[in-house]
Amino acid sequence: MNDEKKCFRERVFGPSVPREEVMRRIYESPSVYPAFERLSESLREEFVSFCMGVRGLNITYDPVFKRIFDPEAHASRLEDFLSCCLGQEVRILSALPTESTRLTEEGSLLVMDLLVRLASGALVNIEIQRIGYLFPGQRCACYSSDLVMRQYTRVREECRRQKKAFSYKDIKKVYTIVLIQDSTKEFHLLPEAYVHRGKNLFDTGLKLDMLQEYILIPLDIFWETVQNKDRIDRLDGWLTFIGTDKPEDILWLIERYPEFEEIYREVFCFRYQMEELMHMYSEALSVLDANTVKYMVEKQQEEIAQQKNEINQLKREREQQAAEIARLEALLAAKK
Repeated sequence: MNDEKKCFRERVFGPSVPREEVMRRIYESPSVYPAFERLSESLREEFVSFCMGVRGLNITYDPVFKRIFDPEAHASRLEDFLSCCLGQEVRILSALPTESTRLTEEGSLLVMDLLVRLASGALVNIEIQRIGYLFPGQRCACYSSDLVMRQYTRVREECRRQKKAFSYKDIKKVYTIVLIQDSTKEFHLLPEAYVHRGKNLFDTGLKLDMLQEYILIPLDIFWETVQNKDRIDRLDGWLTFIGTDKPEDILWLIERYPEFEEIYREVFCFRYQMEELMHMYSEALSVLDANTVKYMVEKQQEEIAQQKNEINQLKREREQQAAEIARLEALLAAKK
């Protein structure tokens, strides 16, 4: 690496630190070391490599994403990302609680990753999925329905306080944006598409202002596609920022969009805040464990349902065969 590239790299990542020095700091910290031991082997390696300055920070971890795109601390950053996703300039009015009990089953909460209200009154929910969950369409519908009900409740409450008649025209759009690191098979049927935008349409061409819109982005398909591009747009830039932690990809992005350097330098400051960084990794591990268990349970349930269908099909075939044998036996008896 020539001196110019080395200087550029150190300006972004900070000076590199030997592995032995990072491990010494971990072992000597009474708060970091016990948490480090609880991490999986792959997360330990990520943590050490990042502290050494030879790897980026994985933005798709839930606590990391929320820190980087905090709507109160970094509103302009999140506004720029949302503007690229929605194809229109947006301004964030406020962050909203991410827990809801409107759509519940046996008391469980519907928990969203990041929820904001725009100046237009629209609501936007941003979801990060490390593992693509089963039934993505049904999940999106549930989250979107919750957003509509939040809008409805807020408008009704404002009308009640102001003592005026309720009108459905005051209910604004709701957007559900889902970023998926390892997407499910449905997305891989369209290997060249990585931004899927959807809304309710009528087959007759009837024009109605329907409230719910969706943007689904499989990051794994994005990364396979973007590497073949000569030029990338700003949304591609944000997806690169979110989707990769490889140093060469980070430098590649900064060369095309220099404004990302400031964000990366902020990210790499966590190298020197080991306790706070470990807290984020521990929280990320907790979220990963919970999501993996949920995924495995759903996968098992799907397999059980499929097996039941196969058993029922075999049962029906046996019944049909038994009926045919009985018919043939009756026919043979009649002939005799």
